[in-house]
Amino acid sequence: MSEPGKRLFISSGKGYLNAAGPQARFIVFLLAILIIFTLILRIFQKLAEILQLPVFLPLSLITLLVFIGVAGTIYSHKFVGPLVRIRRAIERLAEGEIAISLRLRESDDPMLKDLVKAISRLSEHNRNTHTLIHDTVQDLFVDMAALQEKIHQGADKTEILKQLEIVKKRQEVLDKAVQSSRKA
Repeated sequence: MSEPGKRLFISSGKGYLNAAGPQARFIVFLLAILIIFTLILRIFQKLAEILQLPVFLPLSLITLLVFIGVAGTIYSHKFVGPLVRIRRAIERLAEGEIAISLRLRESDDPMLKDLVKAISRLSEHNRNTHTLIHDTVQDLFVDMAALQEKIHQGADKTEILKQLEIVKKRQEVLDKAVQSSRKA
């Protein structure tokens, strides 16, 4: 157990490695970049010695920039593309759209896939709740119209109470659906 106020090195959301899988992949990526660049640097150094080039340092720095730029672009593509799609889906949900379909590529980060699954569950819950509310309101209007019709026809008290009980049950279903939508 750790003491309150102390930062943990590895934990579930409270330390430096909150998401050990994606962070470990990124660290391995950085180490691979460093190793590959060191090899490229050694090759340029040997070439500079063989060809007696005085431009070794500028050439190696340019190579470093290009190499890191290309590798960083390729690696970040796995994060930026999905994040853009996720942000758009959340914006559409916030605008009230209920038919959100969000999918990621097989090569995208597993942690982002988990986020997409959570967003999809939220969207599905919103869609189901919206449909339930809509259908219940329609049924409630029909039942209220039937109740009004029975009152205008001069139906007896038992028929009116029976119809009123149906309206109350619809109201309870509607209340539950509204409460469910507030929890989401």
